[in-house]
Amino acid sequence: MEKRELIIEATSDLIAINGLPATPISLVAREAGCGAGTIYRYFDTKEVLIEAVYLALMDRFTEACLADMDESASIRDQISQMWLNVYHYLRTTPRDAALLDQLSVAPTIREELQLAGKARLQARIHPLLDQGRIDGLIRDIPNDVLGIYVYGGLSTLLRSQRNQPGLNTNDVADETLLQLCWGSIGNPS
Repeated sequence: MEKRELIIEATSDLIAINGLPATPISLVAREAGCGAGTIYRYFDTKEVLIEAVYLALMDRFTEACLADMDESASIRDQISQMWLNVYHYLRTTPRDAALLDQLSVAPTIREELQLAGKARLQARIHPLLDQGRIDGLIRDIPNDVLGIYVYGGLSTLLRSQRNQPGLNTNDVADETLLQLCWGSIGNPS
């Protein structure tokens, strides 16, 4: 692994464990096995490093969300596949789930960078939501709000599972998850 990627991975691990505020460059340097000066050769500031972590995370998240989506399938099936992809990705990559929790609300990540990180995923998902609205499958609510409801529900379910070991969400079937997701944004009529 190249030094730049090693630094991004070390930073990702530390933010997921400690949180963004408790991840100083000195700790990243120790975790990456390099000096702080080396980090600043690749990233001008800590903010630039955090932005690189965010973009790498969004690339992985987008790939996972769009995996196995069949463009010839119905709108409902494509959206359902994306939701299951999100759930299984967050469940099997707890580090990235923790990073998403941390970085999706990080004020250090500029708005234009946040938009750039989400652009590829939104370019694929928003037309599906728009068509779902036209077809009467989805409530007449802005796409960003729809995304918050579904992603928020799935991520909260998994966060609860991680933080409350006695909570058993392992037995939640995919079909049940889809019913919950559709129930949150589906058109009731």
